Amino acid sequence: MKIGYVIGNSTPTEFLATLDPERPVRLYEYVAVDSVEIPPEEEEQVQVRLLGQVVRIFRDPYQLKRDLPLYEVVEGVSHDLLEVQIAKVKILGYLWNGEIHMPKMPPRIGAPVVLATDEEVAELYGRGELCVGRLAARPLDICLDMEGIKRHAAVIAATGSGKTWFSVVLIEELLKRGAHVVVLDPHGEYVPVRDTVQRLGPIGAVTVRVSRHHAGDVMYKIGVLDMDPEALADAAGVPPKATKIRYAIYLAHSLAKAAYKRGSLRRAGPKALARILREAQRGEQRLRSLLKGWGYAEEDERVSELAELAKRDRHSIFSASAYLKKLSRLGVFASRTTPLSKLTSNLTVVNLAGVGEEIQDYVAWHILTRIFRARVRHVRGLKGPKLERPVVVFLEEAHRFAPPKSARRTRAYEAVARIAAEGRKFGVYLVVITQRPSRVDPDVMSQMQSQIIMRIVNPKDQEAVRDSSEQLAQEYLENLPGLDKGEAVILGPLLRLPAVVRLRDRVLEYGGGDIALSEAWRSEEPGGRNVVEEGCSGGRPIPQRRSPRLRCA
Repeated sequence: MKIGYVIGNSTPTEFLATLDPERPVRLYEYVAVDSVEIPPEEEEQVQVRLLGQVVRIFRDPYQLKRDLPLYEVVEGVSHDLLEVQIAKVKILGYLWNGEIHMPKMPPRIGAPVVLATDEEVAELYGRGELCVGRLAARPLDICLDMEGIKRHAAVIAATGSGKTWFSVVLIEELLKRGAHVVVLDPHGEYVPVRDTVQRLGPIGAVTVRVSRHHAGDVMYKIGVLDMDPEALADAAGVPPKATKIRYAIYLAHSLAKAAYKRGSLRRAGPKALARILREAQRGEQRLRSLLKGWGYAEEDERVSELAELAKRDRHSIFSASAYLKKLSRLGVFASRTTPLSKLTSNLTVVNLAGVGEEIQDYVAWHILTRIFRARVRHVRGLKGPKLERPVVVFLEEAHRFAPPKSARRTRAYEAVARIAAEGRKFGVYLVVITQRPSRVDPDVMSQMQSQIIMRIVNPKDQEAVRDSSEQLAQEYLENLPGLDKGEAVILGPLLRLPAVVRLRDRVLEYGGGDIALSEAWRSEEPGGRNVVEEGCSGGRPIPQRRSPRLRCA
């Protein structure tokens, strides 16, 4: 169906078309125009059909005199003003022998522009395996190329635009094809995904938690003797300039490790390190007696050094012990590290909720490092724990774990950057998810060759997206604020060509949706208090006049 004609600014990459006002065309619609080209391996010109996408539409008054005040012109000819509708079309290429080629010559001025057929558009995008939705302008399914995930991907959107929605849909598609998916989840939003995964069939799933008070099948633990003493101090929250406290932790850690390697001590957690410091406060003999009981009776100058430090600066020893006890209460840091085999399933959700950002950062680094090393061992045939299947890691709130190096340094950045740079060689693929791409390290973002970009309003974030993407044309960038919820621009190795896609409905559940304030603030009684005293079993709380505490009715 003819919808217009090619007019000015015709180039091999784009052209302007005037549209038939009786046949309106939507943004992102697919059009075609006949042209001539010399295809690869051909010697003569042949007729080809250039396929393009409408990336901008605007209306303009015909031959309006720009030097006259607009109001006066419209006031005088408001009923006779001629209006034209102009479309900017980005040329996607032409199909020749099953391949897409870009033209070397522009379409001629005056050539008719028609709507592309569904068959032409479908052939343009090919057929992938990961069916995430439909084209925004056509009722055609879009399925991503599963091989494209090997080049990593970024899901970018403002809050509430549907980035978690897309992530869940992509997880569904990967699980259907037997992938091993690991989700690092700072807020516990993906726990319902694990709980509803059986809707997809007999798929194994496990939730790993780092807080005793949050949902999870397995409590993740990190053996303190497997840690670097400086990292242990960082995880405990010891200030970087508290050198004496850090040195006390270093001495306690090194003595416990020596007792483990050369004594009869099985393992040592934070409590054991705190006990070493406590005994050091009581004197060198008490400390040697403790180590001897653990089977470590060697003459070690670190024993005298720690005892002397405790004698000179009891405050530092006491503070170091307090930091270690704090770690022990968290439950994450213990005597032994959770075996990697307990974390292995088709879907592994690491629920990081319930602990501070410093602990989340360290746990993320620890898990990502173990996954990467396990895949390296498998690929290279080395000794140690291995993961036999490739892994796709979804990193939610990526700006927390991999911020720009100029802003702050996180421990997880090291693992994220290494996977981004080397992961594809060893079968560890990364999907970073963020609403603030400007706060993610640009070196990491540049490695995310596929991008799923949803509604973005912040100019800094738009600039960051443009800098990190080689394929995002300015026209798509300008249209990002106008995307509806659930619409996304997808580009990179996941698709043969960029496309604007409307996501399909998800099967699995996820949390983190907005709170309905009309429901949350609804009260049965005018002036009622939204407080229930712990321990009241179904009773109505009654305010007391002389005390802020409540008693049960």
